[in-house]
Amino acid sequence: MVDSIVSVRMPSSLVQRLKQLSKDNHFLDVSEEIRSIVKSKIRTYRQQAGEPVTEEPHAKKKEDFKTENVVKEELVKRLKQMIKELEHD
Repeated sequence: MVDSIVSVRMPSSLVQRLKQLSKDNHFLDVSEEIRSIVKSKIRTYRQQAGEPVTEEPHAKKKEDFKTENVVKEELVKRLKQMIKELEHD
């Protein structure tokens, strides 16, 4: 897969909304949120057109992604606390 950089002009309100969505969905940046939205819409349009929709083997549902990231964040938080406790001993 070839990666490309694309520049797109957007109203500032849209950019702010995308930033908030990317934060809420635990994405690293706006581009990941946009890719997620585009993939979701492609799937929807294909279903509406009657095309068979095959899920990517490594694709996860958004809820699973959120849950996984929340668990990882909690784990990191606990590990940092353990490190801090070990440093003070």
